[in-house]
Amino acid sequence: MTLKNCDSKIAIFLFLILILLSMNIHAKELYGNYKAEVVKVIDGDTVKLNVRIWPKLTQQINLRLKEINTPEKRGKKISDCEKKAGQKATNFTQQWLKGAKTVTVSEVQLGKYAGRVLGKLSKEGKDLGEALIEAGHAKPYSGGKRKPWC
Repeated sequence: MTLKNCDSKIAIFLFLILILLSMNIHAKELYGNYKAEVVKVIDGDTVKLNVRIWPKLTQQINLRLKEINTPEKRGKKISDCEKKAGQKATNFTQQWLKGAKTVTVSEVQLGKYAGRVLGKLSKEGKDLGEALIEAGHAKPYSGGKRKPWC
């Protein structure tokens, strides 16, 4: 085996390793569907839930709705206009979930911050994120810096 032949094989091997690693980085495991009870609406796109993960076993989590963004209700750099819009989004979410005995949590994954849980939330087959967008209380969000609302 010549040195040139050996270098080619090492290069191919390293290339294959890089491909496998990049596939693993982008593969996010999704969990669900889980039944849950609403404990509290935190803001327009975050809800505290008691999630039934196993018979007689529940876990309380704050679920952040994935792929949407609602206005913020608080923060030093948040305008009064956005805070009002954030309260309206929160009120919408509260009304949308009002009276629901159980909701369904799906497409669950860990977020980029420690302990943060992202997922979709639905009741009777209707998606809360889609309802927020249709009502004008949310925008689609795929990561990156969020733009101001007002």
